[in-house]
Amino acid sequence: MATKQVIFFGALSIAIYGLYSIFSGSHEKVIFPEDGYFGTDDKKPDNPAIAPFKINVLNSSLQELKSRLKNARIGHSQLEDVDNFEYGFSLSTLRKFQDYWINHYDWRKYEEKLNSFPQFTTQIEGLKIHFIHAKPPSKAGYKRVIPLLIVHGWPGNVFEFYKIIPMLTDPRTHLQSKELPDDLAFEVIAPSIPGYGWSEQPRKSGFSQIATARIFNKLMVERLKFSKYVAQGGDWGSAVVSSVGRMYPERVFGVHLNMAFLMPNKVIPFLHSVVGSIVPQLVFSAPEFADYSMKKDFMLLLKESGYFHIQASKPDTVGVALNDSPIGLMAYVLEKFSTWTNPSFVSLSDGGLERKFTKDELLTVIMIYWLNGNILSSQRYYKEFIRDPLNTELANQYMSVPCAYAGFKHDIRQPVELLRHSMNVTHYTLFNDGGHFAALEAPRQLATDVFQFVQKVV
Repeated sequence: MATKQVIFFGALSIAIYGLYSIFSGSHEKVIFPEDGYFGTDDKKPDNPAIAPFKINVLNSSLQELKSRLKNARIGHSQLEDVDNFEYGFSLSTLRKFQDYWINHYDWRKYEEKLNSFPQFTTQIEGLKIHFIHAKPPSKAGYKRVIPLLIVHGWPGNVFEFYKIIPMLTDPRTHLQSKELPDDLAFEVIAPSIPGYGWSEQPRKSGFSQIATARIFNKLMVERLKFSKYVAQGGDWGSAVVSSVGRMYPERVFGVHLNMAFLMPNKVIPFLHSVVGSIVPQLVFSAPEFADYSMKKDFMLLLKESGYFHIQASKPDTVGVALNDSPIGLMAYVLEKFSTWTNPSFVSLSDGGLERKFTKDELLTVIMIYWLNGNILSSQRYYKEFIRDPLNTELANQYMSVPCAYAGFKHDIRQPVELLRHSMNVTHYTLFNDGGHFAALEAPRQLATDVFQFVQKVV
């Protein structure tokens, strides 16, 4: 029976792929724009200066936020027979977070924590780019210091990295692992994607992951004068650093991912996925994929991807509502933190939000969106991804630089056999815990994996 299924699905796959090939165009080496401009009005020369930056939110902004929270219009009742996150953010949890945000959360504490990292801005392609630039302690005496570009995703921001940055810049103090070399540390550059955090919102359409990769490479090479660096990312960050690896291989020692976008453009990898769904034990070596199923992944995607369709079609509609209501913004974003950290958390009354994170950590992520008023511009990133065919074409191009993949148990993981169709995998790790927000949830595991990869390639 299994043999018949393989033959049937194999034939079906070839037929589907034939149609796919007709409509998807060629997959020759992608020619991408070498420059762009996303600032106001007509193109002007950039100011190449790098300026120190400190976060300093006005008291009036914090008072206005508290007033909005106190006067939030919450008009619905919890369904009597539903006590979990199946319908979305539960009312009881919403009330608890509202009360904590009003009466206990201290923004100044986390403003100070963020300001403990050296931060800067510079102008590239017409946009003010904000970035953290953290170096190893001067007295630590690390003999090998490697530049590391680390990129966040949605619905996160650079705050996701507040625990992992010290581990990367001073592992002797913050990791204390005998398995790692004593002489290696990173010089970490963590930029805010334009339209997120304290980076300026793009003023022109077309600001995609390719544009981000180009701007961040300019930041690393032209502004900070690194000839070569390592790049790491998850969520949109993985798309950005993968684009960096494909666009500027001569500038990259290697690319480390904790999420991978796979878009097979050839018959063999496509069939590999289909056959792997039918007889995974014959196709995939890792026992973690013994129950691999394209159908299961597709159904989960169908269930949880409503936000993607909204943001990839009309982000300027939903963004208006979220930018006007801090409670609405919190519910929309933190529901993703619940589901993406562990899909089973949807069955819990509190969404499991505090099983992996604190209220303070979660609300700080929300505060950065609220205070900068840029949830809408962050959602446009989905529209630009769908809108620009170069994103798909570039993702289909083989990444020849050394690549690492760290797959956390509750995120969407990829078998190494499938990854190898798209990239030069030289380091591959599967973790038995952890979810989508690895840098915030499991910084020690992620940092250790980055060190282990870099040991191999630099």
